[in-house]
Amino acid sequence: MTSITEVARRAGVSTATASRVVNDVDHPVSEATRARVLEAAAALDYVPNALARGLLKRHSPVVGVIVNDITDPYFAEVVRGLEDAASPAGFLVIICSSERDAERESSYVRLLRSLRAAGVVFAGSGRDDPAANEAMARHLAAMRADGAAVVHLSPHAFGEPEVTVDNAGGMVRLVAALVGLGHRRIAFLAGPASLYVAQERLAGFRAGLAGAGVAIDERLVVATAFGREGGAAGVDALLAGDAPFTAIACANDPIALGALQRLAERGIPVPDAVSVAGFDDVPMAALVAPGLSTVRLPLRDLGRRGFAATERLLAGETAAPEVLPAEVVLRASTGAPPPDPLPVRPGGATPRTGGPSR
Repeated sequence: MTSITEVARRAGVSTATASRVVNDVDHPVSEATRARVLEAAAALDYVPNALARGLLKRHSPVVGVIVNDITDPYFAEVVRGLEDAASPAGFLVIICSSERDAERESSYVRLLRSLRAAGVVFAGSGRDDPAANEAMARHLAAMRADGAAVVHLSPHAFGEPEVTVDNAGGMVRLVAALVGLGHRRIAFLAGPASLYVAQERLAGFRAGLAGAGVAIDERLVVATAFGREGGAAGVDALLAGDAPFTAIACANDPIALGALQRLAERGIPVPDAVSVAGFDDVPMAALVAPGLSTVRLPLRDLGRRGFAATERLLAGETAAPEVLPAEVVLRASTGAPPPDPLPVRPGGATPRTGGPSR
């Protein structure tokens, strides 16, 4: 690779002057000298060393985005939006998939700090884990002391989100839509109880039922993993129980997709026997058959606004909290409730609990 010394020699300037010009350091340099250095750099195809540039400018043009699961389409959309905004601004986005492991997450933050990254964006939800949250708070305090930006796109114990989505409100509206179709026995596959975003969506589910005057049946609230496996396991648990239901609301789309798959495997038609709805509106939601009813979140816009908040913090400004709207999208996976709710027992008998809860 061409060195800065070669650029300086060709331009007839000192190495320090050449370095300041190519790294855009705020230092008095005549326009003629600047032009000679840039011409020499272009002729030699010189590429500045990002780490060295970070030493000169305090930060390297790197933003790390920490996601909980790189295979989750929710995070794919958020990261696309972040890159949409970061790339034109000259920043490299590094994706760090933590697999919801606290130590792995902390190691990423330490590595980003060692790279003098300009910022770190937490795209996923925090966990209800006091010890891990205390350790992370210390790492992030050190990053902020270095002048880096720390941005949250979801609730965390170690910082309020600069930009987030209306998790509780979106779930309230989804429950209202299901009640509007005639459902009163609504099950909920709630996601992991330890994740703050799952807690928000569960709170929205409860508030939606309460607002509709429908009593909640706790037997129909099932904690699951965030993923297709969680949806399949949740369906199995509901069908093995003794609480009737006509609809299943899910804390995210992968859970709902897993529920659809397991219902198909068990020969239970959707929505004729049971309605299913998700949350997030990832691209796959519109492509499955039947199309998945869900709550649409502006995920790419969430990523774009997350980077805008990063830039504001780097400029020494405040990033006022933003809550992006959530919109219910009804597709073919939801319909009117059947005359006999699930689960169906041997002989076709369906247990009842005194009729609809109102």
